Amino acid sequence: MTDFAADKTHISSPAVLGALLFIAATGGYLRSTSPSALGPKDREILAEVEVALRNQLSDEPGVKKALAEVSDSISCVRSQAEAVSLTAAKYEKQRTAVLAHLGVASIKGASVWPPTSQTAVQRFGSWNDALKAAGLATSSSGRARGQLRFDEAAYDKAIAMFVADCDDRDLGATYKAYGEYAAEHKGEVPSAAAVRKFYGSWNAALASAG
Repeated sequence: MTDFAADKTHISSPAVLGALLFIAATGGYLRSTSPSALGPKDREILAEVEVALRNQLSDEPGVKKALAEVSDSISCVRSQAEAVSLTAAKYEKQRTAVLAHLGVASIKGASVWPPTSQTAVQRFGSWNDALKAAGLATSSSGRARGQLRFDEAAYDKAIAMFVADCDDRDLGATYKAYGEYAAEHKGEVPSAAAVRKFYGSWNAALASAG
């Protein structure tokens, strides 16, 4: 397993997009009989992913193998007839598996590839903006899995506002704290239970904040 200090590497924006594309193609549900050749933008993304991988993987064969997997994944995503979708919750779940596959430890404060979904949100402004930059499908209305009157954008906005409020008051962004926050803003934001149901977990909800 590879550990490294927080100041050893910085994940570039193209490398973040590479992570989104790579994880969007994982899970075995995408199939491509005719992989698309990588365009200039995707070649730039792949080059930045290589930089990130070399910063955290010590063996050359491991770097080449991982880079080939990322390249194949990007080609697979680009060859799909329709834009591929990717939720923050799915990204976080699959990211854990990818880190284990690469043999990289996710250390608090350290820059690892693939980065967290929150990193993508912070870098591009919102989860949808990150997806758009990567050429993945975005959600204009969202399909609420909790309270139907709140769409995906409303959930993301509610969590972002809650996290910002916690930062302002120097409070921990806990599930319990959000429950109190939702009670204070009843009818304006989704309930704590609805948020957890929508994202799949409280940690996934926090990861969507930006």
